Amino acid sequence: MLVGSRRVTRLFVERDLTGDTLTLDEREAHYLGHVLRLQRGDELIAFNGQGIERHASVGAMQRRGAMLELREQHPAMPESLLDLTLLQALPKADAMDLIVQKATELGIRAIVPVYSEFSVVKLDAERTERRVEHWRRIAQGACEQCGRHTPPRIVAPEPLAASLDQLDATATKLAFDPEAAAAFAQVATPAHGLVVAVGPEGGFGTADWRRLDAAAFKRVSLGARVLRAETAAIAIGAIVQSRWGDL
Repeated sequence: MLVGSRRVTRLFVERDLTGDTLTLDEREAHYLGHVLRLQRGDELIAFNGQGIERHASVGAMQRRGAMLELREQHPAMPESLLDLTLLQALPKADAMDLIVQKATELGIRAIVPVYSEFSVVKLDAERTERRVEHWRRIAQGACEQCGRHTPPRIVAPEPLAASLDQLDATATKLAFDPEAAAAFAQVATPAHGLVVAVGPEGGFGTADWRRLDAAAFKRVSLGARVLRAETAAIAIGAIVQSRWGDL
């Protein structure tokens, strides 16, 4: 983020930010020194995703840890007024990483990965835990870069049917289909949040569409072009934030 004419580094730390100092562990210190390339005396903003941001400076830097000197609070960026959830059928790993990063930058509140009929990615329990943690770190890094305070909620992938049962029943639900008769431009302003469903590389299958229809998703089109899964998620996030959010 920019303060005056200077770019100030932001650091996400998932813990309490009270007191005058904050001790960082070895992993955090490595990230501070080797990724962010900060040195003793450099300034930054530390934030925890729980409403607190503090101006800080690097007080000490060692191989096995570091210490930050915490100063006055910094106002956190407000979240978008649009309560937006992305229901994303799992694409390949690199595509999902990009979706998580850009969805975070676009202010999406929650990302719900699902296994659909044509999903090519299947994760066992151990890989699921590692992958979700990986996505959460990507979201935290995106918050550091874009100035957002609160990373989106990211849940573990589940079959589409199970995920649909857990959605907010009052939210407006849209599923994007290039062959849909209804255009997105015709959709009315959501009254109680918005859920958008995006398919994987091969799109949603027949069984997926039956489930989405039963869950009251409205099929809408963005136009004649068929978009890649990651392009569709990013484009949809930008469009709905421009229309109803803070973009």
